[in-house]
Amino acid sequence: MRQTGRFRGDPADVAYLKAVRDILVPAADFFKPDLVLVSAGFDAHWFDLALNVSYEGFAAMTGIVQQIADKHCNGRLAMILEGGYNTESLSHGVHAVLKALAGGVVMEPKDCGVEEVEVATEFHKGAFQPDNTN
Repeated sequence: MRQTGRFRGDPADVAYLKAVRDILVPAADFFKPDLVLVSAGFDAHWFDLALNVSYEGFAAMTGIVQQIADKHCNGRLAMILEGGYNTESLSHGVHAVLKALAGGVVMEPKDCGVEEVEVATEFHKGAFQPDNTN
């Protein structure tokens, strides 16, 4: 069982993961692959000024792809490094993916700021209720 946690992701992380879950997972369920092959590029990272995917977002996508491979093809998964333009984001992105592949904790993003609003809402919840101490 893969470990998961939460992190405050960028909107791109949430959108990418939604696409992977809503499009890729059903496609895999339909086609039932014998092998999952990923052309892994990291130019979607914010250092490449493209799509603002974080390192944790890449790791989370990797976790989903691993689940697909585990479900349909006994874990057969091959990832080919495609590239990225910024050497720093490329190296950190590859590290995040390798860590996920090695069984590290895969974080699940939440929309940025939502957790803080939930905490504030809970804190203030009783402030606007009538006082029923009479």
